[in-house]
Amino acid sequence: MEKEVEKAKNVRRAAKSAFTRAINMTQLLLDAKRPLSEIRDEFEKVKVVHADLIKKHEAYTMFLSDEEYLEAGKWMEECSFKFVDFSIRVNDYCQSNAINVQEKDEEHSAASSEIIKDHGSQDEIQKTSEIDQNNAAKHAPAKPLLMKHEKPKLPTFNGDVRKYFIFKADFQHAVESYYSERDAIAILRSCLGPEPSKLVDGISTDLKAAWNYLDQNYGDPRVVSNVVTADLERFKAIQPGEDHRFCELVNLVRSSYNILKEVKRPQDIDNTHVISLIERKMPKDDLRVWARHIGIKNQHFQIPIRSWNAQTFLNEFF
Repeated sequence: MEKEVEKAKNVRRAAKSAFTRAINMTQLLLDAKRPLSEIRDEFEKVKVVHADLIKKHEAYTMFLSDEEYLEAGKWMEECSFKFVDFSIRVNDYCQSNAINVQEKDEEHSAASSEIIKDHGSQDEIQKTSEIDQNNAAKHAPAKPLLMKHEKPKLPTFNGDVRKYFIFKADFQHAVESYYSERDAIAILRSCLGPEPSKLVDGISTDLKAAWNYLDQNYGDPRVVSNVVTADLERFKAIQPGEDHRFCELVNLVRSSYNILKEVKRPQDIDNTHVISLIERKMPKDDLRVWARHIGIKNQHFQIPIRSWNAQTFLNEFF
């Protein structure tokens, strides 16, 4: 058994070395500003060795205990982040150098030939070229100011059902739109915490199946609604003098409503029962002021939750 574990570890180490060498070779081509075809060919090798590294890592983790598995997961997460960061650099380089210089030269030569035929003399060609250049300079759009921004970090999910729907939407937008299904599931695994990652263990290519497992455990809107309602119930009633906690209550109500709206269940908080629950958390003085505020506007005492607004409350009470 120990020999098999050591062998699997050595195989994984060799795969990591091949992965690192492939990235270094591609980086040399980037630094030398080699043609895009060479860089793309070399980057394909990086993708291959990265996929091979994932297979070797999964084979090695079959022999590990739970604690060792978590440590190995952090090691693989670093490798995946390195691959994603390098992929972004390569894609940025390819996009910024996508202009085909040869086609521009051919277009310029063809335009020059047409001018020579039309005007018949070199002097006229030169004058026409100068006029065209002046007109182009006058009507050319201003070049946009290019600014370098910090690259956004990948979304992460550690098992909080309140954050699952936002995590899923962010991941699909930032990753699945740009990477293959095989790469996307490797990146997904590196973005999950210890508990969620156990649900996708053994899934290496079927991204849809991975999302189905996660949806079953974290994507039930009824569970999200129960958790959000429990947050409101656990909030202790505000005592006189605890003005800062009133701001916390307003923010909790607002975030709870936004979460339930995201899962298509705003009615679970926008109802008489929950509104009464929220009102019981308010101090008596603030509740009287709020009731007077509603009466001035000729509204019913129970109002839709979407009218709760931090700025409105702060303006009314402070």
